[in-house]
Amino acid sequence: MVAVAVAITALVGCDNRFGASLVRTEDPVVFTGDAVPKLIGHDPEHIVAFAWDGSAWQQIPVQVDQRDFVNPGQIYNRPADKWAKRPDGTAYTTLVYTPTPSYTGYRSYGTYTPRDSDPTLDGNDEVSLLAADVGQLAPTSAQNPSGVTPSTRERITVHDPLDSSAVGYAYLYASPTLDGGAVTSGVDYRFHLDSGNYKQTYGMGTASNAPNDHRGPNPEHSTVTTARYRMTYSDRWLNDGLQISQNGSTGADLLDRDDYVVPNLGCVRNENTFDDVAPSSPYEGAFIVNISGPVRAIRSHIGANSFLYTIQTELFYPDRQDSVIELKGHAGLPGYANYDDLTTGLTGQTYSDPQNSNVTIDGVADKTTPISWTTGSGTPPAAWQLIKGPAGSIVTARTIDTDLDGASVSTYYHDASPDSPTPCTGDASSWGQDGFQILAPGGGAFPNTDPTLEQDPPKLTTTRTRYLLGPNAGTAQAAHLADRVTHPVTVTVS
Repeated sequence: MVAVAVAITALVGCDNRFGASLVRTEDPVVFTGDAVPKLIGHDPEHIVAFAWDGSAWQQIPVQVDQRDFVNPGQIYNRPADKWAKRPDGTAYTTLVYTPTPSYTGYRSYGTYTPRDSDPTLDGNDEVSLLAADVGQLAPTSAQNPSGVTPSTRERITVHDPLDSSAVGYAYLYASPTLDGGAVTSGVDYRFHLDSGNYKQTYGMGTASNAPNDHRGPNPEHSTVTTARYRMTYSDRWLNDGLQISQNGSTGADLLDRDDYVVPNLGCVRNENTFDDVAPSSPYEGAFIVNISGPVRAIRSHIGANSFLYTIQTELFYPDRQDSVIELKGHAGLPGYANYDDLTTGLTGQTYSDPQNSNVTIDGVADKTTPISWTTGSGTPPAAWQLIKGPAGSIVTARTIDTDLDGASVSTYYHDASPDSPTPCTGDASSWGQDGFQILAPGGGAFPNTDPTLEQDPPKLTTTRTRYLLGPNAGTAQAAHLADRVTHPVTVTVS
């Protein structure tokens, strides 16, 4: 057993830099403000974190992201009489990330989402660190770091559910002088809207107040850059570029586009209709926040055609990206799907998952076996997906949080160049297209999940995690990383 653990550690990352036994270098540590009661009510800018390296304190990146319950009508810049209500007539609010003030280490782009009604750290705000930055247990003889308020100290113990012997520690304080964002992880998000100022130019749909009461598209040239990858965005839903820069990667662009599809419904709904690149009715969309912080970047937006209150939130860390979609929409669609469509013609790549090994990506169709399961029927099977080649490797894992039983979930892989019928979006090929789809129970239509149409509708939230690695990652590495997604680190506070 020990030999296996050591081998896996070697596959997934280097030793912890401060000597902690916890080695989950690609993963974040995220908890809410109510976990650290001594810090409640303090200025987020001056919440700081330290790791003990065995002989001295090292300041490490920490990020406080404020969240609040906001009516989507405000995010859409709509008149107050058009703000969202529940069927019982009460206001509908949803918990969202809110814009960050101009702190050291933070960049936040203006939207109509208001700042948190409590500008201090409160219970529903999020605090994030990197597992790579935790350290050893500080001895009782160690004095507190200089510049902090000792009475606010909260010791964060980070546990690995996959290895009971693996642990790391971080120490959080409030400080009268130090800035929490003074040390950063290097994630740099640049939101660049082609039309200029967001509030003055962004088309949100005709129900919004001027100057936002017009249709899209809203082209942009936005980037997320870390030491290990670079992603590009051309519109709200359109992730159309991914370059990996690790361990001798060629740096070629791996991604044609991130596809969003309604299975068995043709081209009626997709990322182009969400962004009004392909004009459709209705069209709804706005950004909630765009934040670049010392630990992670956050890109969060609302609206996908008539799914007015669907929210996608993307979280970017140095080695991985999480994409969370809260599906809130009317009844009637047969399913939902999301695929990565790779750059056509890029050679030397293969596709693997637990059922299919090293399938050559070359535009020629292959017979593959999907991995399928049903919601509510127990623990889902392992269903990671691995793209690897000279340009780098992408390990994708997904989770679904729903109280809808009987929905059919399966992995998806398709390779055809040119493809027939021609794909709804992007180029004429489906090059190593991989992802998942979820079909409604019984082959029918999904029920309503919109809280403004039904008082307490069922929940349907999907999370995709991409690990972005160097060339030719192995299947054992992919399987272990996917296991981490379903077994995230846990924290205790003392």
